Amino acid sequence: MEPIPAGSSPADDKVEHYELGLCLSGGGYRAMLFHAGVLCRLNEAGLLQKIDMVSSVSGGSIAAGLLAVLWPRLSFANGVATNFREVYVEKILAFSQVFLDAPSILKGLFNPFSSAAREVAACYERHLFDGKAPTLKSLTPRPWFVFCSSNLSTGSLFRMSNRYIADYRIGMAKHADLPVATAVAASSAFPPFLSPLRLDLTQFAWENDKLDASVGPPVPAGRAVLTDGGVYDNHGIEPALKRCRWLLVSDAGAPWRASGSAYWNWFSQLKRVLDTTDNQVRSLRRRDLIARFQAAKDADDQGLPNDATRPDYAATRGVYWSIASKPDTAEPSFVQSAATAPADIGTSQTIDLVNWGYCASDQALRSWYRPAVPAGKGVPLQAGAVKPGRCAVVSKTVMSLFKV
Repeated sequence: MEPIPAGSSPADDKVEHYELGLCLSGGGYRAMLFHAGVLCRLNEAGLLQKIDMVSSVSGGSIAAGLLAVLWPRLSFANGVATNFREVYVEKILAFSQVFLDAPSILKGLFNPFSSAAREVAACYERHLFDGKAPTLKSLTPRPWFVFCSSNLSTGSLFRMSNRYIADYRIGMAKHADLPVATAVAASSAFPPFLSPLRLDLTQFAWENDKLDASVGPPVPAGRAVLTDGGVYDNHGIEPALKRCRWLLVSDAGAPWRASGSAYWNWFSQLKRVLDTTDNQVRSLRRRDLIARFQAAKDADDQGLPNDATRPDYAATRGVYWSIASKPDTAEPSFVQSAATAPADIGTSQTIDLVNWGYCASDQALRSWYRPAVPAGKGVPLQAGAVKPGRCAVVSKTVMSLFKV
């Protein structure tokens, strides 16, 4: 499986195979910061420039969206972006202290018949992309960035990229341009307050001649009702799993915790049931993913050819790490703070999350990635690296809702 050369434009309806893919999970504001630390470590290891595909959901799409837009500004020397800190990290840290405008949230919070998704997209455009309104077509062909949302109309994963938008039951619309802010907002439209983002699909030219009947009967292209990509696949792995020879999966979803509460009232009981269901779905995906990684490793160890004769379940080698990963004994004490950080995060926890993303990915890469990468040089952020913004108090209170 050879990587696609930089700048190439393969046929959109053909499954292309890549050497290295990256999946950034959901987890709201917490995930955005954790993944920022992961990207710092990947850059330091010389892997960031080698990534062929990035698939993301929810908070991972915020981190990926900024990376996609800023990618042309990165200056690589010997495989490392020497200006990654000033171009990317400083921007995402500044954004973390602004995030969402209060009116956008209040609209969804106090009017159950409305959606704040469009207002959130406008906030992304203003604060994350500095009002420049980049579109999917403007993104670099490599890495190929795929932003994933969940379509409540079809029950399918809705994928948005510079090549196409697609739904398993509707089909594919090639080169259907959307603002990057809209794609990120659709991917991170956390229900119920920021969801859904309604998208008119009749404006695009759809092809549905290659639909898989096993997922259900075809659905005409009318209106997509899009919510957080984590509703369908919180790891963001589905678009990348069968395409990549190596897959790096960064999971910043809220760790599952046992509870001694009796859940006497209906509301707390319903929330616990939903959380338990969500945790079970994630666990099943994670088990399948790791089993595939192990099968591919075993096939490599046995010297099986890495070509079309190898079974699908053993085709992808990979590395998985989580915000709940058990740290090495040598890791600094901030990891516990980061792993248990609430969604209403202060500046000290912001630093902890970025640094823990760096450390969690570092210890996983050193253990499982081949060829081996050297140990990290040290956490990217020190105390005082983040200054609260003028909207921080409101945004952190709002983001206490983001516990996906």
